[in-house]
Amino acid sequence: MNPETKLRQLGLRPDKGQNFLTHKPTVKALVEAGEIQGSILEIGGGLGTITEELEERTSDLTVIENEALLAEYLKKEFLGIKIKEADVLEEDMSEFDRCVSNIPFQLSSEIIEKLGENQIQSALIVQEDLADKIVADPGEKSHGFFTVKSQYYFLPVKLRTTPSTSFYPEPEVDAAIIKLYPNKDRHNIKDEKEFFSVVKALHTHGKKKLRNAFVDARNMLEIEKSQAKGLRDDLPHKDKRVRELGISELKEVFEFFQENI
Repeated sequence: MNPETKLRQLGLRPDKGQNFLTHKPTVKALVEAGEIQGSILEIGGGLGTITEELEERTSDLTVIENEALLAEYLKKEFLGIKIKEADVLEEDMSEFDRCVSNIPFQLSSEIIEKLGENQIQSALIVQEDLADKIVADPGEKSHGFFTVKSQYYFLPVKLRTTPSTSFYPEPEVDAAIIKLYPNKDRHNIKDEKEFFSVVKALHTHGKKKLRNAFVDARNMLEIEKSQAKGLRDDLPHKDKRVRELGISELKEVFEFFQENI
């Protein structure tokens, strides 16, 4: 039965940014990328296309689905699987070892951040432009604050493009399978919240050289203009543009900020 018919039977219209994966080879590729072992999380089970493939490989599977009718449908279809009706952003993820999901496009950033905070190895389908941001190298046009945040938490790999025709309803953009390997510990940054605050402030002026961005971001950094001007020539990497800075370089800038502000 095609997804349009099934959704109609359930009384659902996919009008909440939902895009149901229908292309079987992509489902198999996603699950293969998941390196299934330990406790598995699927976010947004939908009509169970990925769930069915995962069920063949593990019984230690939890599916979190926010849509009540879909959650009820999944409970009837997959009797041996734990199906939970909930908002994944409000759930404790600490028990999971892997995440394999076609995540809601409109929540991708928030979900990836939460997976990162919990250091869960993941294989995900996301919009291709977001995938390109996640894997971007310093200096590339798509490199920005979300790139830094993603690469702080993970070593990301873009595996393959997934055309928009692989979904129902068909989204306006293509998607991609990405693989995210936990990476946080290697950075050894103790105050993550403050680090991200400083990096975000600087990236609001990402095209500018650091010495200029530092002054322009002074309000977000909560420093006086005179103080920013007095310090900018001592900044490490001051003549690089902000978006050209990798995490190790941003760490040096952050440590300078902590020592001098």
